[in-house]
This record gives sequence, structure tokens and C-alpha cells, in this order.
Amino acid sequence: MIEELDFATASEEDRHALFDVLAAWVVEDSPGKKPPLYETWATRWQLPDDIGFARPDFVVAREGGTIVGYGETRISEAEANAHLAFATIVVLPDFRRRGLGTALLRAVVPLVRDRSFIEGWGVEAGTPGEKFAAARGFRVVVSMQRQRLDVAEPPEVGGVPDGYELMTWQGAAPEAVVEEFVEALNGMVDAPETDSVLDLTRNTVESVRREEAATSVVRWTVLLLHQGKAAGVTVVEIDPAVPTVAEQLHTVVLPAHRGKGFGRLIKAHMLHQLTGVEQIYTRTSTENEHMIRVNHSLGYVDTFTYMGVQARTADLRA
Repeated sequence: MIEELDFATASEEDRHALFDVLAAWVVEDSPGKKPPLYETWATRWQLPDDIGFARPDFVVAREGGTIVGYGETRISEAEANAHLAFATIVVLPDFRRRGLGTALLRAVVPLVRDRSFIEGWGVEAGTPGEKFAAARGFRVVVSMQRQRLDVAEPPEVGGVPDGYELMTWQGAAPEAVVEEFVEALNGMVDAPETDSVLDLTRNTVESVRREEAATSVVRWTVLLLHQGKAAGVTVVEIDPAVPTVAEQLHTVVLPAHRGKGFGRLIKAHMLHQLTGVEQIYTRTSTENEHMIRVNHSLGYVDTFTYMGVQARTADLRA
């Protein structure tokens, strides 16, 4: 049976069953990978994400009353991505090859409303999910390298050249530099090109403030300034439920300041701020060989490759 599920009003039994499907998927075919925490995902599923997509809508597949698979979709609340929805389809291994994945995908499509494209960014290479997506007409639009750093002694930061300065903060951006912070984030426009229709380059002070107000995580930022103007930025998030693990997010050096080792500088400086963190995870486009090398120089190791896949909503409705 396929039905919609509102996580906010669902029973505790259904909430935990939904999470159990997610946890089984996360560790599948990945020896040694730690399962996620329920508390972390219970919070995430009730909030918008960090790039302006609304809290998710769910459809679930039940067997004997128990949830054995789900479809999740988020639609953008920002005009820049009003054409796009994200979707995830997961079915427990013992219940695959029964058509549940296809049925969940069909049930998800009406939830994306008038969005022209559907993308999924959790398709790990070499897994059943890759075959499922390809068989249903999704194409690969980006390939990402997942990396992990086991934090030991932070590397030397090195000197900051004349005319440059580093600013570090936790939480919301200081009012005095929020415009330069936004300018640095929008430097993502120069990231390696993909075929994704996701737009990450139209941050505004207003959108950043909305995101800061909505987030449930602890966020650390290092901003590189040159004569008071944005030159680069790196951002790390820590889930309060797992304070020993961090997620390295955006790292950007603006074009006029590249070729001087600033990407490594700001990441190394960040590592000196994260007291109590034992592991840091990050993801980088497989096309971004420079940033992958920078991460290796800091001690990151490659773990797995995953993909973003995309389909036109009209094709899935056909």
C-alpha cells in the first residue's frame, strides 16, 4: 500500500520505521559506515534545508502495516529554484524487485506540483539505486567525491599576506560583514560546471538571514577579506546531537585571489576552531581536482562517489 505521510503528525512508531529505512540505506554496501542518529533526522525532516528547500513531503510503502520504503520530496521556497524539486526513493533490500520503488516514484511526482525538473543527489555509484535511476530515465548531472578527515593535530595555518585578514564566527554572520559574506558565497558561480539546474549563486542578505534563523545546527564560518572586501570563505556545520562530527560545506576563493593557496589556508584555519570535533566529512565535485588535492593535503581520505541525477517532471508523468 502506498500512502502519504505527514512526519509532523505521524505516530512515533511510523517516525521510527521511516528512519529505519533511511538508516538501512545509509549503511548499505558501506562496511564500517556509521548509521545516522534518529534525533538528527527527526529534526531535519521538520525543517527547511540549508539551501532554501521546504520541509519534505513523504509517501510511504507499507507491508503488514509497517513502513518498508518511502519517497521524499522537497520543493524550493526560493524564486531562483522555483523550477526544481529534490526527490529520494528508498526501499528496504528485502522488499525490492516488487515494484515498490516505481510505485513510490509515481506517487512522488504529483507532490512536486509545477516544478519542471526533479533531481536526486543521494545515488551512490555501483549500488542498486544507480540502476533504478537509470532504468527510469534519470540521467547523471553531477558526480561527487565524498571524503573524511580524522582530526588529529591541525596543520599549520601559515601567515596571512599583507592586505588580507581572516574573520571567524559561530552562528549568524556579523552585520558589519554580512554583505561580504554573501558576496563570497556567490563566488560558487565559478564552481566546476554541471548539468544540474540547481542554482546556488543567488544568495542575498535576506536569504542568508532566513537560513540562519531556520537552522538547527551549529555553523562556523571563516571569511577571508582583502582590504575589507570578500576574497574567500569556508563554512562548517556541526549537529548538536553529534558534536564530534562536522560537515565541511562551501569553500570559495574569488577569482582575483586564486593561485595563492588561500583555499588551504582558510580550511586549515577552520580546523583550529573546531574544538572537540573528531571527524569531518566533505563532498567535492569529481571535476574539481584542485580542491580534492587541497583536501588530501589536509589529511582527507576518499570514501565513496555519489551522483546527482535528473529527470524532467513531464517525462515521469508520461
